Amino acid sequence: MKKTILKLSVSLMLMGPASVLLYSCKDKKKAEPEVTAPVPMEPVPAPQAAPVVISADDSLQKGVMDATKDFPGVTATVSNGEITLKGEIQKSQRVKLIQALNALRPKKINNELVVK
Repeated sequence: MKKTILKLSVSLMLMGPASVLLYSCKDKKKAEPEVTAPVPMEPVPAPQAAPVVISADDSLQKGVMDATKDFPGVTATVSNGEITLKGEIQKSQRVKLIQALNALRPKKINNELVVK
């Protein structure tokens, strides 16, 4: 092995100063990987959900009166943040009414409407 390295060294020297020397890695020991203890991670707090805002009965009553004025067969009452609907309504108008009332952010809508 030494003769091979010597021959390569001599031949590479003759090639010029920009040549590269090659060495055998057979006798070198492998470096053992460093063992480190795992770093404990701090727990990430869960994101807090935004609190649900429920309208007060006074402002809710005003909004309900305004939303139901275009639906003559419907009566609505407000109590403890809940809206109770009674009366008759057409199927196509029911969706519009419910969407308008949901925009007022009540706690609950008790739908007792009869669909024509």
